[in-house]
Amino acid sequence: MTAAEQLTIAGARTYVLERARQQGVELEVYAERETATSIQAFGGEVSEFKLQARQGLGLRALVGGAWGYAFTENLSRPALDRALDSAVENASLVAPETGSALSDWPAPPALDLYGEGLSGVDVAQKVQAALTLEAAARSADPRVTSVPYGGYRDSDSETLIGNTHGLERGEKALNAVTFVAPLVSEDGQNKMKIDWQFTREFTALDPTRTALSAVDKSLALLGARPAPSSTVPAIITGDCLGSLLSLFAPMFSGKMVEEGKSPLAGRLDSVVASPLVTLLDDPTLPRGLNSRSFDAEGHPSAPLTLIGGGTLSAFMHNAQTAARAGTVSTGHATRHGYQGTVGVGQSNLLMLAGDTPPDQLAAGLTGVKLTDISGGHAGADPVTGDFSLQAEGFWIEDGVVTHPLEVYTVAGNILELLSGIEAVGSEIEWTMHATGAPAVRVGALAVGGS
Repeated sequence: MTAAEQLTIAGARTYVLERARQQGVELEVYAERETATSIQAFGGEVSEFKLQARQGLGLRALVGGAWGYAFTENLSRPALDRALDSAVENASLVAPETGSALSDWPAPPALDLYGEGLSGVDVAQKVQAALTLEAAARSADPRVTSVPYGGYRDSDSETLIGNTHGLERGEKALNAVTFVAPLVSEDGQNKMKIDWQFTREFTALDPTRTALSAVDKSLALLGARPAPSSTVPAIITGDCLGSLLSLFAPMFSGKMVEEGKSPLAGRLDSVVASPLVTLLDDPTLPRGLNSRSFDAEGHPSAPLTLIGGGTLSAFMHNAQTAARAGTVSTGHATRHGYQGTVGVGQSNLLMLAGDTPPDQLAAGLTGVKLTDISGGHAGADPVTGDFSLQAEGFWIEDGVVTHPLEVYTVAGNILELLSGIEAVGSEIEWTMHATGAPAVRVGALAVGGS
């Protein structure tokens, strides 16, 4: 007995949509294929090497206004038939939802997320990138005691979407990332700071530069002193502000607003931040980590201004949340792989830069420079906007950074923080969460130290 023929994800999509049409079933197909490499180095040797490949189809059947989900990684015709039957059956087990519908959206924008990318790059070159990264960090300074985290990762992926209303989408994407976090020690203090580089072109990677930058950032934290407990003016770096914004991105979700889980509910077209703040979500950035030409429902991608000049101007919607809110989809349907269900989420969240040069942002300020936060899983509440987080940074005296601070806490409310922004820097920094922001100056930040 021979195994059933395995179709490609494109062939599987075509097959199951045709079967659904024959049965009079409204169906959406979400298909993914990905191959990925992960390499870590330690002590001058490769400590971990992984090659992974996965593919599968996620089905969403619409029956009587109810969604039924199923997925399969077996792309044979019998397995696809079973998955279709399961999706239809599952729809009969759940309640209908207002606004449920499938559509054939207009064509998405042209967006090249593939290019030449990893073409011609062999495994030896990828291994060398990881080894070079670790070696450069280890040898950069005698205070580097080890490099416990560092390596290279890449991904070659393809996403296909189709439905029985005629929609057909396809997109490929490549990316490569290096990351390193050296441990430095001096006078009994141990500090560690990560740096990273993301690109879609392997030849653009510069492991040595990334390593040296990570070492410099780590060394800058040595000699830390206790932070005072007080409310003081602050500079928040773009990297740190981006991390904060990523924690609170769910408050812009139309689904969260609908469920009463956003502090922005009922505040559309009202002032929610400083007039210096313009925040948008842009899935069309060529170098964005989460860029895409269409969302998880096949809706075309486009930049969306969430806050314009301090005024809340939009929420992120998929087709269903938009219908219930009496508006149109913004192209923000998300799906965590073919096994996931459709939700709402951001792509590349970006606060636009201002016109204050970085060296002038702290002029005359005595307070803190906030460079990093942690503990967001427990210390940030997107329902209320409140936060209390562990922090990292420096003390500033009359505009000059004087010394690093021991780990301290910062507390407040994200909307109050955004409203208190007095100046916005002219340079954007990006986080590994696909969130970009400039450094900002705020009039008051509650700091908990010694």
